[in-house]
Amino acid sequence: MIRMALPKGRNLVSAKAAFRRAGLSLEVLERDERKLILTSPEDDLELLLLKDWDVPRYVQYGIADCGIVGTDVLEELDGDLLVPVCLLEGRCRLSFIGGEGAWPEPGSQVRLATKYPGIARKVLIEQPWGAEILELSGSIELAPLLELADLALDIVQTGRTLTENHLYELKVVREIAPCLVVNRASFQEHRGPLNDLIRRLEAAGVVE
Repeated sequence: MIRMALPKGRNLVSAKAAFRRAGLSLEVLERDERKLILTSPEDDLELLLLKDWDVPRYVQYGIADCGIVGTDVLEELDGDLLVPVCLLEGRCRLSFIGGEGAWPEPGSQVRLATKYPGIARKVLIEQPWGAEILELSGSIELAPLLELADLALDIVQTGRTLTENHLYELKVVREIAPCLVVNRASFQEHRGPLNDLIRRLEAAGVVE
């Protein structure tokens, strides 16, 4: 039985849809349970429900054999994992966000709010302006709205929250996708079932 780490939140919806189209039932996820470890015997899976940021660590250290996590978290944490496929559903963007006319002038210095300080440092190298990085853990859009920061670097999916708060997606810096990640040692130990899972996802047309 493979142990899979699944993220709570938006990526869980995309993961469930993709796995079901690939023929997995995952019925255990629909039950009102508070168990930390769920078993789906019909799928030969043991499931862990974790926060996005914890999934790569559980997989990297071999607690889970595989998992689903966004490329934003993967790049920020920079773990040593195999990434055989990415899901087509649930894609979004990592973008600079701010008020109208907030894009910095060349040579200026601003304050940038984000929960991605590592990615921010890479992206800022490419800009003709500089920034002090202010690391926050949530509600990133509030920072430019309440003038805690001049800009934010955060995930944008539909853009509805920005529109309702008179904010703008100023520049896209990364396209983000939920991906299947696999522990390297687990891939050697469970090569057959993991390859079968990947083939089923590919045959269902839900990954690239």
